[in-house]
This record gives sequence, C-alpha cells and structure tokens, in this order.
Amino acid sequence: MSKYEAMRTNPANWKFRTVYYCPDDPRLIVRQLLPVGWTWNFAHPKVYLAILTAVFLFLGPPVVAWMQGMRSIFVLGAVTLLGLVVIMLVASRMAREPDL
Repeated sequence: MSKYEAMRTNPANWKFRTVYYCPDDPRLIVRQLLPVGWTWNFAHPKVYLAILTAVFLFLGPPVVAWMQGMRSIFVLGAVTLLGLVVIMLVASRMAREPDL
C-alpha cells in the first residue's frame, strides 16, 4: 500500500466519514472511501478555488448557450453534460498519486 493510499484510508483523515481533510496529502482530489467517486481534500490550500472553477465549468456552458439564444432543452442538456464529463475527467486525472 502506498503512502497516499494509507493517508486516504486512515479514518483520522475523514471527518464525519465523508469529508477528507489531510494536510499531508498534496492531492486536491482523492477517491472516496466508497467504491466510486471522488472528494475534495479540504486541507489543500487551493480547494476553494478549485470548487469555484468546477462550478463555473458545470454552469458556465449552459448559461452561455442560454444567453446566445439556444433555448432547446437538448442543447442545454448536451452542454451541461459536456461540462460534467470534463469535470469527471479532470477529477479522475487529479486523483492519481503524484508518484505515477
């Protein structure tokens, strides 16, 4: 088991079993204790900037499409889904161990 995996699975680094807080872990995003998904490392100094960026990536494209007059539910759904896919791909990449 790597040192990052040991940090992630250490119960002392999880508040209320859902909030990851580990100042020694340099990763911004880590895998959850559950088999799927990611969570933020709330001890990382840039976490709130990253959360704000994720919100803009998710909400920005549909807002821009709406402002451009694209009011079709299909178009709005497609650009929202695209933003979500980008966020998931970035989260997957960022959750990897720094040694890799």
